[in-house]
Amino acid sequence: MRKPKIRKDAPIAVTLFSGGGGVETGLIQAGIRPVVSVDCDPDDEAFSRQIRFCRDHNFERYGTISYLATVQEVAERNFPGIPRNPFILHASPVCSSFSKLSSLTGKKENKKDVFAAIATAKAIEILQPQWFTLENAVGYRQSESYRVIVRTLARCNYYFDCQEIDMANFGVPQNRCRLILVARLNSLLRKALPLTGSCRGWGDCLNGLPLVKPERLLEQQKKSILLANLKGHFDAAIVQRVGVCKGKDKASLRRQSEPCWTITKAMFRDNRGSSRGGAITYWDNLSKKAYRLPMRAIARIGGFPDWYEFSTTPSLAGSVIGLSVPPYFAKQLFEHLLQINSVDSQAIYSLRR
Repeated sequence: MRKPKIRKDAPIAVTLFSGGGGVETGLIQAGIRPVVSVDCDPDDEAFSRQIRFCRDHNFERYGTISYLATVQEVAERNFPGIPRNPFILHASPVCSSFSKLSSLTGKKENKKDVFAAIATAKAIEILQPQWFTLENAVGYRQSESYRVIVRTLARCNYYFDCQEIDMANFGVPQNRCRLILVARLNSLLRKALPLTGSCRGWGDCLNGLPLVKPERLLEQQKKSILLANLKGHFDAAIVQRVGVCKGKDKASLRRQSEPCWTITKAMFRDNRGSSRGGAITYWDNLSKKAYRLPMRAIARIGGFPDWYEFSTTPSLAGSVIGLSVPPYFAKQLFEHLLQINSVDSQAIYSLRR
């Protein structure tokens, strides 16, 4: 599938905590050029290099410069070489201290989280983007990190709106509840987010993809399938294979018409950096056969277009999907911001005539 083309005079964007490039993919689909991405996990630099390679492989043709550095390190040098006044500055700080899992593990906000927020606030102050967007776990809203950023937005004369959303309500075939903040410099915000649409099931994500790897069901998966059949007939389902919470006696199951559960990095890579096998099983309820769900199908569930090229290493490809803002949502968000600018420009032009 051919990659989209972008106009030479397209608006530009800078991304912080960029991960595998879900936001960049959405920017490109919206016709915005991602010129700089900044990301590095100092506790796992080898993995960060692999993720950076994925970004470079997909975005170098658009002129994107990828910094292998923490946002804090770049902030200390006042963001050298990064364009001032970009159309969009986006940040997706590490969310592990604010997710639902953190409440189970007891992990809380720490100094690294606050320092990352301070660096993000400095980026807002120095780069002065026309729009600033932020994505994180819902729990981020109650953090000191969030307050650091919001105080900076207010001081720098940004008007902002912050909402908790489920990506499934924007056509992403995945339940992914996130916090989305949208801020605009020197201008009031009317409607910060695009209109919601109808929910999509994961079923069409398999279109054109062969099922070639049979799997043996785990006991938890068998129980989920049995219970689903007791509730009513269905042709096919996806069943969770890894990441089932301790003490949980059955795996998550979703029929074709339902969105998938949240795709996470932990489904493909454990906390020691070791690869995990097939994360999701496809169950054909007619033939009673199980298969490993293809990675491209998982990418589509994650909102990635088919032109995005993934690593052939399943754990790396899956991690990119699990870490990313779904590009299908990002595209809608950035197209919406472009539309707001266009409408306002037309209104100003009319007033001047």
